[in-house]
Amino acid sequence: MATEPDEITSSPIVRRETSASRQRVWSVLADGWTYSQWVVGNSRMRAVDPDWPQPGSTIHHSIGVWPAVINDSTVVESCTPERELVLIANGRPLGKARITLRLHDLDGGGCLIEMAEVPVSVPMKWLPDSLALAGVFPRNRETTWRLAAIAERRTDDDVVN
Repeated sequence: MATEPDEITSSPIVRRETSASRQRVWSVLADGWTYSQWVVGNSRMRAVDPDWPQPGSTIHHSIGVWPAVINDSTVVESCTPERELVLIANGRPLGKARITLRLHDLDGGGCLIEMAEVPVSVPMKWLPDSLALAGVFPRNRETTWRLAAIAERRTDDDVVN
Protein backbone atom coordinates (compact mmCIF):
# COMPACT_ATOMS: atom_id res chain seq x y z
CA MET A 1 0.00 0.00 0.00
CA ALA A 2 1.19 3.46 -0.83
CA THR A 3 1.09 6.32 1.65
CA GLU A 4 -1.06 6.02 4.74
CA PRO A 5 -4.16 8.21 4.67
CA ASP A 6 -4.03 10.42 7.77
CA GLU A 7 -7.28 9.10 9.16
CA ILE A 8 -6.08 5.51 9.45
CA THR A 9 -3.51 6.57 12.05
CA SER A 10 -4.99 9.74 13.58
CA SER A 11 -8.76 9.27 13.82
CA PRO A 12 -11.02 6.89 15.68
CA ILE A 13 -11.28 3.70 13.68
CA VAL A 14 -14.44 1.63 13.73
CA ARG A 15 -13.55 -2.05 13.82
CA ARG A 16 -16.05 -4.81 13.06
CA GLU A 17 -15.36 -8.54 13.03
CA THR A 18 -17.45 -10.67 10.71
CA SER A 19 -17.67 -14.37 9.95
CA ALA A 20 -17.64 -13.46 6.24
CA SER A 21 -14.34 -13.92 4.43
CA ARG A 22 -12.31 -10.93 3.27
CA GLN A 23 -13.26 -11.89 -0.31
CA ARG A 24 -16.99 -11.79 0.50
CA VAL A 25 -16.71 -8.41 2.18
CA TRP A 26 -14.71 -7.13 -0.79
CA SER A 27 -17.39 -8.43 -3.17
CA VAL A 28 -19.87 -6.08 -1.47
CA LEU A 29 -17.46 -3.13 -1.67
CA ALA A 30 -16.65 -3.93 -5.31
CA ASP A 31 -20.35 -3.91 -6.23
CA GLY A 32 -21.11 -0.19 -6.32
CA TRP A 33 -24.82 -0.88 -6.61
CA THR A 34 -24.85 -2.10 -2.97
CA TYR A 35 -23.53 1.24 -1.63
CA SER A 36 -26.95 2.56 -0.57
CA GLN A 37 -27.65 -0.70 1.28
CA TRP A 38 -24.73 -0.43 3.67
CA VAL A 39 -23.81 3.27 3.84
CA VAL A 40 -25.98 5.02 6.41
CA GLY A 41 -27.67 8.11 4.99
CA ASN A 42 -27.70 7.01 1.37
CA SER A 43 -31.17 6.48 0.00
CA ARG A 44 -30.66 5.28 -3.58
CA MET A 45 -28.14 4.58 -6.30
CA ARG A 46 -28.35 6.47 -9.60
CA ALA A 47 -25.31 5.20 -11.55
CA VAL A 48 -22.09 3.23 -11.08
CA ASP A 49 -19.07 3.59 -13.36
CA PRO A 50 -18.41 0.26 -15.10
CA ASP A 51 -14.80 0.16 -13.81
CA TRP A 52 -15.81 0.64 -10.12
CA PRO A 53 -13.82 0.44 -7.79
CA GLN A 54 -10.78 1.43 -9.84
CA PRO A 55 -9.14 4.76 -8.86
CA GLY A 56 -11.02 7.69 -10.36
CA SER A 57 -14.26 5.74 -10.84
CA THR A 58 -17.45 7.24 -9.45
CA ILE A 59 -20.76 6.15 -8.05
CA HIS A 60 -23.70 8.52 -8.14
CA HIS A 61 -26.13 8.25 -5.26
CA SER A 62 -28.68 10.26 -3.32
CA ILE A 63 -28.69 11.11 0.37
CA GLY A 64 -31.60 12.01 2.58
CA VAL A 65 -35.26 11.15 2.74
CA TRP A 66 -37.78 12.19 0.12
CA PRO A 67 -38.61 14.99 -0.56
CA ALA A 68 -35.35 16.31 0.94
CA VAL A 69 -33.06 14.27 -1.30
CA ILE A 70 -29.67 15.52 -2.51
CA ASN A 71 -27.95 13.93 -5.50
CA ASP A 72 -24.30 13.31 -4.75
CA SER A 73 -21.29 11.22 -5.76
CA THR A 74 -18.37 9.28 -4.32
CA VAL A 75 -15.02 8.82 -6.10
CA VAL A 76 -12.38 6.14 -5.53
CA GLU A 77 -9.11 7.76 -4.47
CA SER A 78 -7.18 4.48 -4.24
CA CYS A 79 -7.89 0.77 -4.30
CA THR A 80 -5.96 -2.33 -3.32
CA PRO A 81 -8.38 -5.16 -4.21
CA GLU A 82 -9.50 -7.26 -1.26
CA ARG A 83 -7.41 -5.10 1.12
CA GLU A 84 -8.17 -1.37 1.05
CA LEU A 85 -10.59 1.11 -0.52
CA VAL A 86 -10.16 4.87 -0.05
CA LEU A 87 -13.11 7.02 -1.11
CA ILE A 88 -13.78 10.73 -1.38
CA ALA A 89 -17.45 11.21 -0.59
CA ASN A 90 -19.23 14.42 -1.45
CA GLY A 91 -21.61 15.18 1.36
CA ARG A 92 -23.29 18.40 0.35
CA PRO A 93 -23.88 20.70 2.10
CA LEU A 94 -21.35 19.41 4.68
CA GLY A 95 -18.39 19.09 2.32
CA LYS A 96 -16.17 16.18 1.34
CA ALA A 97 -14.85 13.36 3.49
CA ARG A 98 -12.13 10.76 2.94
CA ILE A 99 -13.26 7.30 3.96
CA THR A 100 -10.73 4.51 4.36
CA LEU A 101 -11.93 0.91 4.51
CA ARG A 102 -9.42 -1.84 5.26
CA LEU A 103 -9.97 -5.59 5.37
CA HIS A 104 -7.86 -8.09 7.34
CA ASP A 105 -8.11 -11.86 7.64
CA LEU A 106 -8.90 -13.13 11.13
CA ASP A 107 -7.21 -16.18 12.61
CA GLY A 108 -9.68 -19.04 12.30
CA GLY A 109 -11.63 -17.41 9.46
CA GLY A 110 -13.64 -14.31 8.93
CA CYS A 111 -12.56 -10.75 8.42
CA LEU A 112 -11.84 -7.59 10.37
CA ILE A 113 -13.30 -4.47 8.76
CA GLU A 114 -11.70 -1.14 9.68
CA MET A 115 -13.35 2.14 8.72
CA ALA A 116 -12.10 5.67 9.32
CA GLU A 117 -13.45 8.98 8.05
CA VAL A 118 -12.13 12.54 8.13
CA PRO A 119 -13.48 15.75 6.64
CA VAL A 120 -11.32 17.09 3.82
CA SER A 121 -13.22 20.26 2.91
CA VAL A 122 -15.19 23.03 4.57
CA PRO A 123 -17.48 23.50 6.40
CA MET A 124 -16.79 20.27 8.39
CA LYS A 125 -13.05 20.93 8.10
CA TRP A 126 -13.59 24.09 10.18
CA LEU A 127 -14.71 22.01 13.17
CA PRO A 128 -12.19 20.62 15.66
CA ASP A 129 -11.26 17.08 14.60
CA SER A 130 -12.66 15.59 17.80
CA LEU A 131 -16.09 17.13 17.18
CA ALA A 132 -16.22 16.18 13.49
CA LEU A 133 -15.13 12.61 14.26
CA ALA A 134 -17.60 12.25 17.14
CA GLY A 135 -20.36 12.93 14.64
CA VAL A 136 -19.39 10.22 12.17
CA PHE A 137 -18.28 7.48 14.56
CA PRO A 138 -21.81 6.18 15.39
CA ARG A 139 -22.80 6.30 11.71
CA ASN A 140 -19.68 4.38 10.71
CA ARG A 141 -20.33 1.79 13.41
CA GLU A 142 -23.77 1.14 11.88
CA THR A 143 -22.30 1.24 8.36
CA THR A 144 -19.76 -1.50 9.17
CA TRP A 145 -22.50 -3.56 10.83
CA ARG A 146 -24.59 -3.36 7.63
CA LEU A 147 -21.57 -4.16 5.43
CA ALA A 148 -20.78 -7.24 7.54
CA ALA A 149 -24.43 -8.38 7.51
CA ILE A 150 -24.63 -8.19 3.70
CA ALA A 151 -21.29 -10.00 3.31
CA GLU A 152 -22.39 -12.76 5.68
CA ARG A 153 -25.40 -13.47 3.48
CA ARG A 154 -23.27 -13.72 0.32
CA THR A 155 -22.33 -17.04 -1.21
CA ASP A 156 -19.27 -18.00 -3.22
CA ASP A 157 -21.34 -17.45 -6.38
CA ASP A 158 -21.81 -13.78 -5.36
CA VAL A 159 -18.09 -13.03 -4.98
CA VAL A 160 -16.86 -10.53 -7.58
CA ASN A 161 -13.29 -11.07 -8.79
